[in-house]
Amino acid sequence: MEQKTIRCAVYTRKSTEEGLDKEFNTLEAQREAGENYIKSQKQQGWVLIPEHYDDGGYSGGTLKRPALQRLLSDVQNGNVDMIVVYKIDRLTRSLLDFSQLIKTLDAHNCSFVSVTQNFNTCDSMGKLTLNILLSFAQFEREVSAERIRDKIAATKKKGMWTGGSVPLGYDVKNKKLVVNQEEAKIVRYLFEEYLRCRSEVQVSRNANEMGYHSKARKVRNSQGEVALSFNHAMINNLLRNPIYIGKIPYKTELFDGLHKAIIPMDLWNQVQELKRLNRRERFAPSRSVKNSLLKGLVECECCGTMTPTRCKRKNKYYEYYTSSKAVKEGHHLCRTGSVPAGELDRFVLDKVRNAFKSPEIIQELVHQIKPYKPEYGVREIFDIVQSVDKVFEHFEPATLQSIIKQLVDKVIIHKGKVVIRFNSFGVSLLDDNIKFQNEFNKKTLEFTYNVTLARKRGRVKIVNPLPSETPEKDEILINAVSKAFKWQDLLERTNLTIAELARREKIDRTYMGRILKLCSLAPEIINAIIEGKQPRLLNLQVFTRNQIPLLWSEQLKKYGFVYDSH
Repeated sequence: MEQKTIRCAVYTRKSTEEGLDKEFNTLEAQREAGENYIKSQKQQGWVLIPEHYDDGGYSGGTLKRPALQRLLSDVQNGNVDMIVVYKIDRLTRSLLDFSQLIKTLDAHNCSFVSVTQNFNTCDSMGKLTLNILLSFAQFEREVSAERIRDKIAATKKKGMWTGGSVPLGYDVKNKKLVVNQEEAKIVRYLFEEYLRCRSEVQVSRNANEMGYHSKARKVRNSQGEVALSFNHAMINNLLRNPIYIGKIPYKTELFDGLHKAIIPMDLWNQVQELKRLNRRERFAPSRSVKNSLLKGLVECECCGTMTPTRCKRKNKYYEYYTSSKAVKEGHHLCRTGSVPAGELDRFVLDKVRNAFKSPEIIQELVHQIKPYKPEYGVREIFDIVQSVDKVFEHFEPATLQSIIKQLVDKVIIHKGKVVIRFNSFGVSLLDDNIKFQNEFNKKTLEFTYNVTLARKRGRVKIVNPLPSETPEKDEILINAVSKAFKWQDLLERTNLTIAELARREKIDRTYMGRILKLCSLAPEIINAIIEGKQPRLLNLQVFTRNQIPLLWSEQLKKYGFVYDSH
């Protein structure tokens, strides 16, 4: 009977890069031991494969190692039958990671062996031995980590530099921070410029225009060290770094450093106070999902992914979708700008509301709401989904979020339109009338809605600039029209002047004069206002702040009504 060939791969690892440049390093020593072990098992059909799997400078506490991932890929492709390591801890020091490795190896009929620790995983005693060895390996790793953390803590408490990226303004000599006078000038400029213009984005622009740049560092996919232009994030980190006032940070504490300060304490305090005040009104990623139902779905036409942000004005938070690029590098880079989160959520939810009426979604909503309101059935849920406001009122944001993600792939924001890209399941739930009434692309499953951002009743809203098919009455405009005709009637019956009537009614004369202009509107416009069918951008300010044309035909054209001469 022909003996089976067992293809063996030798895996080696070292936690640090120290000593890897030697003529014969520890990785080579481990590999040589593995090769000799494979030769000793030649009579069992063991054969060494030529590929090298060496991880130099990688910890055993993670599986994210390039050579190990390459080895596991070869195992999954059926190219390796046996993995040979010098010691078990070369493969991993984590019990959890090891259990994942064992599952992968067992699924692809691959085994492993340790050169210096003799055991057999085929029986229960071998498995117990293996677990004991791994437990000690993990214990050793954790003890080493604690020892390193304690050493770093003690070093920082003495004010000593413990390594890492050298901050701009300093060099390292004999493991100590030494002021670099040329770079220190740049650091002082950045602190003083922030006090002057009060904006990190503007500081980065000004610094780049001055020809300043960050400290030269190694950058991925580049040869040598590279000095980068400043951006918003760099300035923010620099202004918060206590190294510049001669301190060494450790967790939440600051200790007096052995290095010299670059920034005086009064300048530091002024900058930190200004940052604290600016933080109240700046855009920041929002941790709330109350008005972020579309998180992960929204894109900007020019910048890509949009993220939920929020800012605070007068003790009130306002949430927006803002492009990630604009948050990091400045809003001047984005043509689209920020979109109110609540408004966009309502707009999209209104467009997919028809899909919510489908039996599949109704049943899911019934299932979601039953634990909280057991009396609700299919009929009650169907009544709720008739109104977007009721949907927001009755269902948790997480529920709405999960259902929207079942229907919608992307929501793309353009300057004058919103594109909603459905998936095939979402399109299948939409009524054919909706596809006919809206601009629908069958190939990409996209609906396009021409919209604009407008301020209505003190709020920024997403509105359709064309006349609405569904009535939306503007009570403020309707009341103004009523007042105009009432005052016009009083002026005709009493022969009073506008000034006299204004005094009698205790109203500002100028305001009354502006409202009276509404009496000259065409009957079609007045009827549309009363019925709520006027163009959505048409509000009281449009009429009172600008001249109203005398001819009714001109009014109809100016205010967005279709004028039919027949």
